[in-house]
Amino acid sequence: MLVSDFFQIDPDLIRRFGYYDASYRVYPEIRYFTEAFDSHAYSTWLGHHKTGRFCRTSSLYIHLPFDLSLRYYCYLNQIKSADEDSAKKYCRYLLREIELQGQLFKDAPIVEQLYFGGAPVLFNHAQLNSIIRTIDQNFNLMKDGKYCIEIDSRQISKHFVPALREMGFNFIVIVVQDFDQHMHRSARNSQIKNKALLAIRDAHHSGFKTIRIELFYGLPNQDLEDFAYIVEKIIAADPHQINLLSYHHQSSQPKLQKSINLKDSPSENLKCEMLLFAHANLTDAGYIYIGMGLFVKSEDPLVNAKRQGSRHYGMQGYSLYPENCCVGLGISSVGCTGPMLNQNTYNLRDYCSKLERNILPVWRGIELNSDDLMRRSVIQALISHSVLSIESVETFFPIDFKNYFSKELTELAAYARAGLIALNDDEIVVTPKGQLLISNICAVFDNYLRTSH
Repeated sequence: MLVSDFFQIDPDLIRRFGYYDASYRVYPEIRYFTEAFDSHAYSTWLGHHKTGRFCRTSSLYIHLPFDLSLRYYCYLNQIKSADEDSAKKYCRYLLREIELQGQLFKDAPIVEQLYFGGAPVLFNHAQLNSIIRTIDQNFNLMKDGKYCIEIDSRQISKHFVPALREMGFNFIVIVVQDFDQHMHRSARNSQIKNKALLAIRDAHHSGFKTIRIELFYGLPNQDLEDFAYIVEKIIAADPHQINLLSYHHQSSQPKLQKSINLKDSPSENLKCEMLLFAHANLTDAGYIYIGMGLFVKSEDPLVNAKRQGSRHYGMQGYSLYPENCCVGLGISSVGCTGPMLNQNTYNLRDYCSKLERNILPVWRGIELNSDDLMRRSVIQALISHSVLSIESVETFFPIDFKNYFSKELTELAAYARAGLIALNDDEIVVTPKGQLLISNICAVFDNYLRTSH
């Protein structure tokens, strides 16, 4: 059994309960959004509500979807293109969306900006600077905020990472799928050897405050030896954070996964071995597991925030700030404002067409009812603090917890008997042994998952 301050790993319990690794950054999942909640409904909803009460601390999510070569393990909308004109056109309409959304959220204090999509290299420095400048002109940016950008290390040039730092980014996410070209041929993953390591080195030299690695395991044709090699190289590169992600094959999205032979996927037992190997070696290297697949250095502010009970969890994962509002910008981006969730269109032509007419490109969304809000708060409390106060739930929501969640409490009894949680009349506490299975525990409160089953 592997033991640390925050968690214990019991392989037998993982195999018994399975490893359900839903992120729960959004509740309910996006697939439950409805197209009836379109751009008109979105604007109307915001017009009828005072956004200030929901936006005490806010973030921006900016999606840059273009890629020179598609990432076979990415679940976001991707557009393969080496055409600079396409990026230029997209940038023009993205700037218009920023202006329109800025009118609705001009007073919201923005503490985090996150640029995701993997290939900002397709946008030249002038275009990226124009996006940054337009955001600065239309939103209320807080000084010393978190300005994060994700990159696909296969596609960056020598001076690109230092240039990002000069633009003001202080947090970089580097996606690592593999190192060697001979691995995972079934997925046609041609990442050039050591490019990810060079990107980490450049990020260190450029003075990024935080360097996070997104590390996938369970890839097609991957074995334990392959994965051990990757983990060893990543540890030696010394990033500040490592996010361990399980690869899931979805034949419908992205389309490229249809070409992968499922027979080449590692067995569940092998994936479990990879998971245990990563946890053991990252812990031995001094990283601290703080939950939901995320390992950080001991000096990371999230470690103290966890100990002090001031850590928060939402659409951007773990954060030092409570996430009351996230404005999604760009094609397929997701946003939330209090009880309202929304997603932009996946279709580039539709995205541009709506903005041409000064209509926000919202495709679908949902307004959470009281049950949704209560279950979301329960799930976020368990993930953020590993403790759920029953009295707190009953204070904020007019229910008798034991009666309302009688089915859930019956299911949780099995987790309590296994030592994954401590369950009493006052609270539910996730034990160190239950930390790795916290998504399983949260799934008990997921009413959409329960209904679909």
